[in-house]
Amino acid sequence: MKLISCHIENFGKLKDLTYYFEDDLNVLFAENGWGKSTFAAFLRVMFYGFDGENRRNEDGNERLRYRPWGGGVYGGSVTWSNGSKTYRMLRTFGARKKDDIFSLFDSETGLPSGDYTERTGEELFGIDKDSFCRTVFWSQSDHETSATTSIQAKIGDLSAQQDDLPAYDAAVKRLRKEMDRLRPDRASGLIRKKEERLAVLESDAARLPALTAQLEEHSAREPELTAQLEDIRLQKQQYALSVPEDPGEAAARMRRQASEKKLEAVRHRIRASEQRLDALSKDRRRTMLRGQKEREQYLEIRRELRREIADTVRLQKKQRSLERAASAAGLLVSLFLFVLYFTGALPAPLLAIPVLVLILSCAVLWLSSAPADRDPQTEEILRLRKEEEWYSSTLHSLQDKVHRTDRQIREENQRCENLRKKLHETQAALPAEKVSGGDGRLPDEIAKVLSDFDVREEECRTRLRDVRLQEEELRASIRDCRASQESLPALRAEIAALREQYDVCAKTLCYLEEARNSFTSRYMNPFLRSFRRYYGMLTGQSAESIQTDADFSIAVMDGGQPRDPSLMSEGTQDLISFCRRMAMIDAMYPGEKPFLVLDDPFSNLDDERLKGGLRFLHSASLEYQIIYLTCHKSRF
Repeated sequence: MKLISCHIENFGKLKDLTYYFEDDLNVLFAENGWGKSTFAAFLRVMFYGFDGENRRNEDGNERLRYRPWGGGVYGGSVTWSNGSKTYRMLRTFGARKKDDIFSLFDSETGLPSGDYTERTGEELFGIDKDSFCRTVFWSQSDHETSATTSIQAKIGDLSAQQDDLPAYDAAVKRLRKEMDRLRPDRASGLIRKKEERLAVLESDAARLPALTAQLEEHSAREPELTAQLEDIRLQKQQYALSVPEDPGEAAARMRRQASEKKLEAVRHRIRASEQRLDALSKDRRRTMLRGQKEREQYLEIRRELRREIADTVRLQKKQRSLERAASAAGLLVSLFLFVLYFTGALPAPLLAIPVLVLILSCAVLWLSSAPADRDPQTEEILRLRKEEEWYSSTLHSLQDKVHRTDRQIREENQRCENLRKKLHETQAALPAEKVSGGDGRLPDEIAKVLSDFDVREEECRTRLRDVRLQEEELRASIRDCRASQESLPALRAEIAALREQYDVCAKTLCYLEEARNSFTSRYMNPFLRSFRRYYGMLTGQSAESIQTDADFSIAVMDGGQPRDPSLMSEGTQDLISFCRRMAMIDAMYPGEKPFLVLDDPFSNLDDERLKGGLRFLHSASLEYQIIYLTCHKSRF
């Protein structure tokens, strides 16, 4: 395949430019700023289209960057030959891709040709745009030469089998995405999260025997403390009865005892209220902590669901685009067959073929015209939706529980405050007590003994209250632990299934890489021989220290160790990249050779290596058509 000529109507700063190509070496020498890189970009865009169509700035969006500086028709034409046929391709570019106009003509007949479509570059070279820029097209701004799956497929002569190596990237991407989602060694991985949850549940389940034993111990202490409290009250009562007093004092004491009973009843209600407040507060804290964890899980599930929906919609749109392209190709084929039929080249009995192709193409086009489903229902999305609904329901339940608890706390606080006011009023109304012992005991001594009884009684009551409160907490913890214990089998089974899924993905990825490496390793030696030939031509040195692998990566042996070329000088890097690129082109096109576009590839070479580069140009031009662009006379 060779370029014959090109005409640029308007492209960047270039305007009304026609260039006729020689069959071997074409040197385009011009000073900086003339538009050499723009000229090279025009050739690439004519075959492969623009880069960065979705970007808004001119640096990233080539359609914006190369808009005509002076206005006018945006585009041009390229005439080239492939085999025995010559074609003239015209492209006019609009503000958007859908506004572009593509035309292809047979140069000999002047008639429209259907041999190639808007995807001319992929159909002509058998590789995608990224692979084209890593081999045939050398840009000043991008010297990347790593082998893509499209390059490996072309080297292995698999271009016609689009579901083999070209699908490798998509399969590997999906496998790695699934592995990243499951990842047991990453905090965001689903397996890691499930295992952390499992550890919490197992820890809760392991605490169950100890909590049960503590509850039994506290339950045994409650009767002891209750009996001890009653004993203290009895001793206090007996002591009070042992103090002789006159009838007036007895009546006053009876009134005081009645008031004290009221006080004790109020205190008891206050203590019960405080216990309920404490229990409610602790229950609220536990609920809030659990709600926080569940909310984190809920938000993560929602993010994962949005990513999955976006990826699925993107795949659907891509599938629709492919279906539309296939239907368009089918319509063109049917149209071509109808033309053959009407011209008599197609026998009448075979008319059913174009009719069938036309019907199928229209059906596919109609089906693909429907918009992509904004709410896809894949198995993974349904699973994530189910998890999202479960977490959402759990969060709502926990929020309702927090609201109920807050209301109960407010009501209990109000009740406790009212009881404290009542206690204060009852204490203020309590009649004064005059104690005079008829047996010679002083009132202060009697009051001290009674006060000691009160202190002991209050201490015992406090311990009893603490024991009951601890019992309630232990019962709540035991309920949680039993719930955790019941959840363990299902969670263990889920983790085992996820780990099996992760292992399957990892093994599949490993087998895919092994199969690809096994396939590409067959072409390593021819590739390496070609690389060493070009390396020797450019440097005049042996390339026996150069090694390669199944990915066509290059390593330079130095001191018994492989060295990465990226650690070397820019000139050496460019030289190695250039030789690697040429070796891949040799392997990709053993028959008819493509043209090469070289935008000043030797700018970083020293004088000695530059001589080798010029020798290469003249030698390679015997086999390849080369379009060589440079701004310095010493480099041609």
